[in-house]
Amino acid sequence: MKGEEKLWAILNDKLETLRATNSLPEAIRVGESALEVAKRTFPATQIELALSYEKLGLLHDQNGDRTAAKSQLVNAHRLFEGMDQPDQEALFRSARRLARICDELGEKEEALGFYEKAIAAANQVSNLPYSEFGTLLNNAALLFRKAGRAKAAEPYYLHALRLYEAHLGPEHPDVASVLNNLAVFYTNEKRFGEAEKIHLRALAIREKILPANHPDIAQSKCNLAVVYHSRGDYQRASELYRASLKTWEEAVAKPPQEYEIVASNYADLLRSLGEARKAHALEQRVRKKRRSQ
Repeated sequence: MKGEEKLWAILNDKLETLRATNSLPEAIRVGESALEVAKRTFPATQIELALSYEKLGLLHDQNGDRTAAKSQLVNAHRLFEGMDQPDQEALFRSARRLARICDELGEKEEALGFYEKAIAAANQVSNLPYSEFGTLLNNAALLFRKAGRAKAAEPYYLHALRLYEAHLGPEHPDVASVLNNLAVFYTNEKRFGEAEKIHLRALAIREKILPANHPDIAQSKCNLAVVYHSRGDYQRASELYRASLKTWEEAVAKPPQEYEIVASNYADLLRSLGEARKAHALEQRVRKKRRSQ
């Protein structure tokens, strides 16, 4: 091993030791030195230079400096892309990381671009866990929706659903969770017919395979109630809101915030029907129940 290459290896070993002990400022200084050695020693087509950028970016990310992290990680990603035979798994993890950082920085369009790159690379990684790919698809869909690009979001939700169904079968609790996400998306897009159909499927799966007082069943009943509430079917919405509240009360000793949200939705419905006193009494009962535990 040549002198500069040996120095680079020594610096990287020291960097890892410092990172393991959470000595981040010193680790960053060592990472900067390792990067300067890499720039002098390795051509852009060798992975060592990309790894030096990546390691320094990860240190900045761990230290909470997203802007500095992004700068270094973008350089690493460009080098990964420029390799003669790009490592698709490295590209996937690099793009996914940059998507998260850009999202945290409020740079949604850049984040979406990196999500698309991560998904393209993920399709080329044969041993990627389906759950990891599914989470990526769901996160991308959520960001597309937040960016006001619902048409672009839908295919990612559907891709995630197909992925989970293929690996787990049509009646697995994780499939029900993906169905729930898709149906909430349709509700937000005011596509209530599709939302109702998919929420009913998710609820049927959960009621078949989970205990009757499981929180996921309470969630599904509330989400389905929101669909009926939005469509003006107040009778069915009321029945499901009440059923959701009952399930939450039976599920846990101290109902979580979601329980109070169900009550708030139901109270809004009651007020719209002119039953303000009943709505107030419901909210008081629910708040008292949460405080008393």
